Amino acid sequence: MSPGAAPYACTARDPCILSASDEARHTGLRNHMTESVSTLPWGGLAVDAEGNVYLRGAKLELAPKELAVLHRLLVRWPNVVRKDEFLQHIWAGRMMSDESLARCVAQARKALAAVPGVAIKALYGQGYCIERSGGPHMPVPLHQTAFHRRLMDIAQAPSLLAETVSHCESLIHLRTRFSLQQSEQLLRTVLQQDGNYLAARVHLAICLAAQVTSGMGDGRRNLAEGLELLAPALERGCPGSATTVHAHLLDCSWRFAEAEPLHRKSLQQAGDDAATHYHYGWHLLAQGRCEQAVAAMQMAHTLRPFSVAISIMYARTLLAMAHVDQAVEVVTDMCARFPDSAAASLYSISLQAARRPCAEVAERARLVRVDCLAWPLCNSNLAFIHARCGDHAAAWSAIRAQDDEGPTLRLSHAGALFLLGAADEAFARIEQAFAARVSILPVLLHLPELHAFVRADPRGLAVLARLASA
Repeated sequence: MSPGAAPYACTARDPCILSASDEARHTGLRNHMTESVSTLPWGGLAVDAEGNVYLRGAKLELAPKELAVLHRLLVRWPNVVRKDEFLQHIWAGRMMSDESLARCVAQARKALAAVPGVAIKALYGQGYCIERSGGPHMPVPLHQTAFHRRLMDIAQAPSLLAETVSHCESLIHLRTRFSLQQSEQLLRTVLQQDGNYLAARVHLAICLAAQVTSGMGDGRRNLAEGLELLAPALERGCPGSATTVHAHLLDCSWRFAEAEPLHRKSLQQAGDDAATHYHYGWHLLAQGRCEQAVAAMQMAHTLRPFSVAISIMYARTLLAMAHVDQAVEVVTDMCARFPDSAAASLYSISLQAARRPCAEVAERARLVRVDCLAWPLCNSNLAFIHARCGDHAAAWSAIRAQDDEGPTLRLSHAGALFLLGAADEAFARIEQAFAARVSILPVLLHLPELHAFVRADPRGLAVLARLASA
């Protein structure tokens, strides 16, 4: 496949003249970028350690006590700030009347008027609190300088090394067997030249985690090496991508309690990075917190709309909440952007098979080229499509083609096996995945292709209970 397909085709026409389809794509891009700005975490609000509050990068100009009241309310969210707390921390124990506090709150409310979904609520006899509607459940971000931290981290090296790491980041997002192998080789070469280049270490850890979740390599060895690669950045207390990758590696090892505070730290440090929200969405989905996972994946998709991996995971999370129409919209948009992506095409066809299975849908799947330039998990889409559309021979062929590929890819066919009436084999693969602590097992068990089957069988309920206590 050609996952980096151009958004418009090259033709012999005058390059200065856009066709209607080109204009539509450009309009869609402009609209999405506008939407991205309007859906920033907390509507673009941020705070710093000096007591300042920012809106879309600009410092809010308020009187000192008004600013202090607003800052206190934001950093204490979702807690109620009682009047004695304002007295102690802002008025420093001096006289504070109800009227003076109310005036400060009124000015803070005016400052928030331009921020959708954020307001100050008065609680009679208690105090005040920030009230939010919608958006991911995350603390208000720390103020960032006007650059993308992850991209600036990559730039902290000679140009050739920086360009190589930037290229590897794009390869990792393709999620193909070839792209992940090539990314690993290139990153190891970079580290041979500069072993202290933190961005290269972080991206190699990301690559190793992506190999694990794609069914490639030795899961436990990859995850252990990934944590080792991050150690220098973590020891230096470097904010940014190292924290979210650390949390994701812990999630891939089923260490969810350890990962939770790291995700929250990353959301505050790097709330403008798609990877932060994608990894947090994965974390939430693995624990069955599907409604929160949708908000996290939506933010990841907003911040990085040109990723097939993020688009598919966002759609799957929407389906976990039965938001079918929204999932279809996301998938349709993804296929328009990546018409040559086998992963995008097969996921779209699998969604069609789930909704309206028929021979025509199965035939569409046969036309998609699945090879080393496709995702390793594409075969599971093929098996699911054929099982749903009644072509059991083709479904079994896709399943058996990966019988020797390891527990992750064997697990990925469990949904098709349930559809084929082979529940015993499906549960045997789930048990094998549990024993091997396959990274994607907690996530898959909460997705619709497995969830209903697992919850309807005592064996599935037992696995869910063991997973909850693992």
